[in-house]
Amino acid sequence: MSVDPTSAKVIQPLDVDYDAIRSSNPHRMVHGVEARLIRLRQQVINVWTAVQAYRSPAGIRAVIARLKEHRALASGGKRVVKLVSAAGRNHWRLFIPANTSPLHVPFLKGELNRLVPHSRGGHELAVVFLSVTKKCPLKCEHCFEWDNLNQKEVIGPEDINHMIENLQSMGATNIAFTGGEPMLRVREMAESIRRYKSKSQFWILTSGFNFTAANAAELRSAGAHGVVVSIDHYDPLAHDQFRGTKGSFRDAITAVKHALDQGYLTAISTCVTRENANREYIDAFMDLAKSLGVGFVQWIEPKAVGHYAMQDVLLKPEHQAVLEEALLDYTYMDAYKDHPLVIYHEYYQRKLGCFAAGNKMVYVDTDGDLMSCPFCHRKGGSLLGDDFRQSLENLRTAGCSDYGPVMV
Repeated sequence: MSVDPTSAKVIQPLDVDYDAIRSSNPHRMVHGVEARLIRLRQQVINVWTAVQAYRSPAGIRAVIARLKEHRALASGGKRVVKLVSAAGRNHWRLFIPANTSPLHVPFLKGELNRLVPHSRGGHELAVVFLSVTKKCPLKCEHCFEWDNLNQKEVIGPEDINHMIENLQSMGATNIAFTGGEPMLRVREMAESIRRYKSKSQFWILTSGFNFTAANAAELRSAGAHGVVVSIDHYDPLAHDQFRGTKGSFRDAITAVKHALDQGYLTAISTCVTRENANREYIDAFMDLAKSLGVGFVQWIEPKAVGHYAMQDVLLKPEHQAVLEEALLDYTYMDAYKDHPLVIYHEYYQRKLGCFAAGNKMVYVDTDGDLMSCPFCHRKGGSLLGDDFRQSLENLRTAGCSDYGPVMV
């Protein structure tokens, strides 16, 4: 973490009992026989969905072979041995709907179609990150929207609704509100979620700012599904310095508490810098996440865009090796069975190709323009226009220069 020394002089520690900020409703990690029984039920659903999608033994065999190939590439054929129980539903992955959700089968059909094309429907996009505001009170070291922050707003409430309608016309399993700080548009998000929640799961990606108990309850009542809170260090002062804002750690862990209290599927997202890409730091951070009660932790590698533009921040192979070893330990080792599951997209994309660029995921910036992902600032066109499908196709054609095309 390369903290500006001038900010370190300004930001001082708060006198707060951080350990007291905990939810009485943490997620539960499921493993052992219970997890195996849940997996068996999931396998039955997977097979039945494949039968519905392909209607022929040849098609079913082809997609099963592709699934095995992907698993072998990603994890050597290993299966995840634990899952997350939240609000009465079980989750293997952050953005995969629980198998009791009506969105589960459309999601699965979309995933199968990417492996072996079929004509039986399914969602075209698994995740869309939809930026709804340029405004943010923080000054984060790694902000990818830095050049657009606190400029004049371009999109209004009706634009947000129009973009959601366009996305849902293609099938978008998850729509995650981001920014800027999306909690500056609570009323608009609540109204949109209320209107469109039957066709997508809605998420809030927040620093914790303004994620009060009342706002958490309002968004949950509207139908919001999940919350991802950004926490970038286990040490409160180090986090505040990284975020350029005094009290941001307190706000972040308080947001986690409110999210869990309200029954959201709750995760932490963290940017792992070179300084922090060591096992001592990772273990301490994962212990914090476990104590907070979340079910998932997402690790993000820094990219030289936004506030990090033109800086030497990319992780080196030796840093990535530390994270990859830790990922496998926290996923498969019995010693970590009660810790949160780790989401580390870069690890899988190095093996399987880019998940974004309109393949499974797409990013919509604060102007309503489609981009491959938050870190790739090449625009494919507008989501607000009538030709938004062509804009998405432009991204797919251009692909990803970092990870290459997804393996199909």
